[in-house]
Amino acid sequence: MNRSLALVGVVLVIVSILLISIPFLVTSAFQVNDAVYAAGFLFLVGLVILYQAATAPDPRLTTVGGLLGNPIVDESRKAEEAVTQIPPSHVRYAPGPKEPSNCRFCYTAIPWNILNCPRCGRPRLCRNCGKQLFFLAGAVRCGPCVRDETQCNCPRVRPSGVRPAGVRRLGGGA
Repeated sequence: MNRSLALVGVVLVIVSILLISIPFLVTSAFQVNDAVYAAGFLFLVGLVILYQAATAPDPRLTTVGGLLGNPIVDESRKAEEAVTQIPPSHVRYAPGPKEPSNCRFCYTAIPWNILNCPRCGRPRLCRNCGKQLFFLAGAVRCGPCVRDETQCNCPRVRPSGVRPAGVRRLGGGA
């Protein structure tokens, strides 16, 4: 609710009621003249402003750049822009237990319950440790730890010839 706009609406409604009631209180007779028409118009305008001020969820939306009682509108816009400029985090979600995987050789999608690639026929490898999967205890599981592929806790195996990142070889280079 924007209180400054609501105050403007209340003042207009009170002025319109006074314009209608004062001639009646002074002369004890209701007279329809230009003041009554102006009061009716002011009453409607005051009600519209009151409705606008009361139903606005955010006071920044009902003001014109801080003109009607919100001097910090520029600061709040800067804060909103700073929040929207934060780069998205690169979150990697763990695969589900029944999520298909891709063949490491031909990149064909392999369902979770099949051992060999349907295209090239090579055995499927564990996503975590890189070892061959087997059909154990009624499910496709990692052989060394006998767990589901997504819950494998084997040590990770690097392909041969690949160095860990950040490690340099010492000695004479070629």
